[in-house]
Amino acid sequence: MPDFLIYIFLPQKLTERQVIVFAGTYMHARIGRLAKWVQRKSNYEIHLICGRTGFLDKLSNDNFQEIHLFRNKWHLKQILKKYDSNSIILHAFGPPHLCASEVMKSKLRFKKVFDYQDLMITNFGFNPPFAYMRKELEQEEVVLKNAEMIVNHSLELQVAKRNYNQITAKKLFFPNFTDNDFFVRKTRTTNNELNLVYAGSVYSKFRNSDYFGGSQLHWLIDKLNDQGIHFHIYPAPTNVSSNLADYAEMDKELEYFHLHAPLKQEDLSKALCQYDFGVLPFFDRLTKVLPQKRRYSTTLKLLNYAEAGIPVLLSEDLFFQHYLGNKVGVAIKTSWDEFGDLKSKIEHLDRQKIQSKLYQNREDYSLSNRIDLLLEAYQNL
Repeated sequence: MPDFLIYIFLPQKLTERQVIVFAGTYMHARIGRLAKWVQRKSNYEIHLICGRTGFLDKLSNDNFQEIHLFRNKWHLKQILKKYDSNSIILHAFGPPHLCASEVMKSKLRFKKVFDYQDLMITNFGFNPPFAYMRKELEQEEVVLKNAEMIVNHSLELQVAKRNYNQITAKKLFFPNFTDNDFFVRKTRTTNNELNLVYAGSVYSKFRNSDYFGGSQLHWLIDKLNDQGIHFHIYPAPTNVSSNLADYAEMDKELEYFHLHAPLKQEDLSKALCQYDFGVLPFFDRLTKVLPQKRRYSTTLKLLNYAEAGIPVLLSEDLFFQHYLGNKVGVAIKTSWDEFGDLKSKIEHLDRQKIQSKLYQNREDYSLSNRIDLLLEAYQNL
């Protein structure tokens, strides 16, 4: 009630400054990267609006001139009043979509951009197994139908257009790019054995496998341990401790599995570069999430591996990620059966040739070289 009353009586604050305001319920790693390069390559002030419980320093950086953390919907509406100007761009991101939907429903004068990496509709269509997902679908439709521009980091909008209809916003195809600041050259591995690494979210085997099965990596840990291949996991900073408990037990019990602490984006490539290959082991058979999710989706970790100078063993089910991986020079398509005999597959790879292509391609496919696409799109709003 206090936040509602403050919103009602708070006078609107007008500003004519040129500001890009990144706004989302939970902080996403790609947003800190984008904000940094927008600031470097333009004259915009860069601000952040984020849910108080969804903000993480490990996913942010110190490039925001102002940071506003909201408590609830009415507190968010208070903050948005500050930006009632047609010289300001609200670059909303999701999911979750609470913040983005409030931005898109607002009658204030700022320009409305929506930035997505994942869309909820691609998971289960209109029949998700959880009630919160049904609410997210309603908000997602509002966001996509009211945005003036949609920044597409993946191809999942193709699914949304078939389901929601009437998405008339301008579209910018802007897949995740490498961050030049994080480029390192691969170092020698910590031992003479084969070392694989995964950086990202993982889930406990006790979670619902229909949804979380793709990121329940116990099967891969066991397979690699049986082959005598070292496997390292760096959980995402967003991972809660309950999802890591059984991995911690496996770390104690298995010789070849190693669980590490989460790292900031700026520290990640320096850790990953000591390993031989990254992995993206997401297969259709592991989950009831629709195959379209894996066909059209993307992930920032693909670029994190490139920044570290290591190639990636990708599931054969990840179509769009293979396209991006080939662009940046890291993708090695790998079948389910091949994950059961990786040493045989790897010994036939020309690893020096792969490394050389990776170093060449990641520079071209970088934020330093591509951020102008986003800045030009801002100007055309």
